[in-house]
Amino acid sequence: MLGALTFGALSLLGTEAFGHAANIDSHWIATWAKSPAGLPTVLKLRSTPMPAVIMAKGTIRYRIRISLGGSRVRLQLSNAYGKSALRIAAVTIARAGEGLAALAGSLMPVTFGGRRAITIPAGAPALSDPVALRVPSLSDLLVSVYVPQGIPTFACSTGFAPPNQAVVEDADATSLVALVPGRCLGTMRALVSEVDVQESEPHSAVVAFGDSITDGVVDPKTGERGWPDVLACRLAGRGISVANAGIAGNRLLESFPMFGASALARLDRDVLSVPGLRYIVLLEGINDIGMSGPGGLFGATPEVTPKQLVAAYSQIVSRAHEHGVIVIGATIMPFAGADYYSADKEKVREAVNHWIRTSDTFDGVVDFDRAVRDPAHPERLNNAYDSSDHLHPNSAGYRRMGEVIDLRWFN
Repeated sequence: MLGALTFGALSLLGTEAFGHAANIDSHWIATWAKSPAGLPTVLKLRSTPMPAVIMAKGTIRYRIRISLGGSRVRLQLSNAYGKSALRIAAVTIARAGEGLAALAGSLMPVTFGGRRAITIPAGAPALSDPVALRVPSLSDLLVSVYVPQGIPTFACSTGFAPPNQAVVEDADATSLVALVPGRCLGTMRALVSEVDVQESEPHSAVVAFGDSITDGVVDPKTGERGWPDVLACRLAGRGISVANAGIAGNRLLESFPMFGASALARLDRDVLSVPGLRYIVLLEGINDIGMSGPGGLFGATPEVTPKQLVAAYSQIVSRAHEHGVIVIGATIMPFAGADYYSADKEKVREAVNHWIRTSDTFDGVVDFDRAVRDPAHPERLNNAYDSSDHLHPNSAGYRRMGEVIDLRWFN
């Protein structure tokens, strides 16, 4: 059976193991997340040019799909990778209408300690005051942020414009119901790092912790962002939210600004601090394997070993268990044909997956590897689930991943 769970292990944890996570006095719960990462610090990664970093001054509007609804909302903004203080002059939130237009009558100001403006020190987050806006589960919100002194960003072409954000330069457009973006700009990672909701009863949060395969892309047909949003839809009636802590390029062991801090380094900030946290689904490791050794993004480096990855997983589980959090481990998916694949790296992946399945370190295992691989060539993604780069799933692959997760874990 896919993702077989030792339910006895869960029962042994008992109610005491859940005490910390369930003790939510204010009943705030994270309903959406976008973990911070930096901008490119190099001109090229191998032969791929990195976009030039420029300053964008004006209003940035983000369209965000939440998982669980509530009667009040609050935002967390992040300046985690800023080198200087970030001046936020105005923020609004609204329920989304069509595209990047607000639903009539829903647009509301966001304050910080009763003030519209806030300056966020370098490296810090900022939590807003609660906003009395009732939001339904699985609905889309618009968050608009005015940064008059600007933020580092990069230019993009209209053919590759970010679908869920727009920038209006040199203007405070936060109060506009609809806006017309100017020149195409992209912020890579949203200034908004978390959306929380509040209800009269406590709920639980799942954090999807991983790399680009977790971070995902927004399906233009459904609006879902990868397998975490598929899981959120399945959990919608259970009072359980899903927050996405994936970062493209992220690794367990090594940090790099545009790929974010390593999973070990960001666990407390991006996962254990999440309001309502009770479960983690951990899918990391493919970039540690692929980016190391011959053919890696950073040149020839020592190849990562199964022992190193096992030690990292074990640390994450131990640290999470100290907080009464259940950790579900996911097997690493096939990548034969990807540009950093090799037969030696495949052996590392297989060894790590064997340990994930058999070690009993995790409270449960979801076998994404078996769910999406080609039965005839198990080192490859099934063609039906391959986005064409032989590493990332397509929409059908993300849906398959979200559907094979056993909901019995989430009680």
